[in-house]
Amino acid sequence: MFKGLMAGVALAALCIAPVLAEEKPNFVIVLGDDVSWSSFGCVDGGLYTRTPHIDKLATQGVRFANFSCSGAQCSPTRHELYTGLLPPTSGVYSNGNKPAGNYKNMAHYLKILGYNVGLTGKTHFDTSEFETVSGFTVGANENAPTWELSGVKQFIETAQAGEKPFCMVIASVHAHHPWTIGDVSNFPLDKMVVPPHMVDGPVTREALAIHAAEVEDLDNQVGATMKLLDEMNLSDNTVLIFLSEQGTAMPNGKWSVYDYGTKALCLVRWPGKLKPAVTDAVAMYCDIVPTMVEMAGGEVPVVDGKSLVSALKGETSDHREHAYIVNQFGGFTQRAIRDKEYKFIWTPEQENDYYLSVLMDPKSGKFFAKAWREWLEIAKTDPDAQAKIDRIVKQPEFQLFNIQKDPWEVDNLAENPEYAGKVAEMHARLKADMERLNDSFSFVDPKAAKKAQNASAEENANAGKKGNADKKSRAEKKAERKKKREQK
Repeated sequence: MFKGLMAGVALAALCIAPVLAEEKPNFVIVLGDDVSWSSFGCVDGGLYTRTPHIDKLATQGVRFANFSCSGAQCSPTRHELYTGLLPPTSGVYSNGNKPAGNYKNMAHYLKILGYNVGLTGKTHFDTSEFETVSGFTVGANENAPTWELSGVKQFIETAQAGEKPFCMVIASVHAHHPWTIGDVSNFPLDKMVVPPHMVDGPVTREALAIHAAEVEDLDNQVGATMKLLDEMNLSDNTVLIFLSEQGTAMPNGKWSVYDYGTKALCLVRWPGKLKPAVTDAVAMYCDIVPTMVEMAGGEVPVVDGKSLVSALKGETSDHREHAYIVNQFGGFTQRAIRDKEYKFIWTPEQENDYYLSVLMDPKSGKFFAKAWREWLEIAKTDPDAQAKIDRIVKQPEFQLFNIQKDPWEVDNLAENPEYAGKVAEMHARLKADMERLNDSFSFVDPKAAKKAQNASAEENANAGKKGNADKKSRAEKKAERKKKREQK
């Protein structure tokens, strides 16, 4: 009887296991690279775009209208996404910073819940907990990056064979510079719309065109991913998330606190579970990990992010009061907060003007640097162009923008006495956040500091070698004197 009972239990377990795996949703995240919120047709940013697959996905899921990264550089954004931590917690303020500790990440949390977790494409940190999946170029600066989905398909099939749910991160390098991929003929220069914070010129239009062409190829990657899920009959039980990363590598985009750099497109599709909608809930990359864990039935981890499930279901649009944003590189530092209506930026008094060598160095070969040089040339005879340059280089202590009425943030309301109360209120909120997060302005350039540290280490090593050589020389002289005494 006991054997029969155990056989029955084993049979029940075999029957239940696939059901449990099926009940847990799968996850697929497609992550862009250096693509601003305005690069897609579904957001109606007024630019010339060709993103039919992403636009279709937006009609099938939930689109966040107020989604931000904490820092408009690749390292802070990706570390925030994978760990749920903001830069003051993790120490990852810029591309020059390494994490302050070994933090748990998306793979850790989901593996505990029985998931196979894989990543193909670009990495920035130790991703050893993710299974490496072939198919997408890893290096962001490749001149001819490639992609295909056979490795992704094989990873999914392996999870299915083991009756396990899966999480697949497709980390594209589109549209990271050098912008060599895509059909630029689809983007005639006369059709390109130059955002109002930019100086209009042929080189700037060409930069926007070749970037848009690479975004179109990113769109093809999303379309191919959607097709693969359909062909494998996985769409219904897969949470498909698209994230554009941080903004475009153009002035006031990447490496800035403006929306062109920090606002991102976030789409979440889960057929039958989430109704297609647009939510104005304020959300951030750090919210993704706790959201996935809750969807998977796990205990939501205590991180800086908060689960978006209630906002995704339309139960609330009051997710967080505001997004917390940092900008720190090369010794230049800023902080900002952004709610549904206003963005407040605090630029403390500092010796350095805004200077980004990869953009502003006359010798920089980056295409966006060519656009900047065009701006400088036009500004010699155009006061409006000079004003747009000054706005970037010499930023006032306080900036306040009504982001609903002024999405390109060109009208600084902090200079208007009528908004003095709003400036004081948001300044107080920002200072409270900085205190809560134990955050402070830093004027240290991490790359320069590392270079100095390496130079100091080399100097100490050389000094040590010289000291050893001196010791050896003294020992040799002593031995010679002793030998001479013995010969006498």
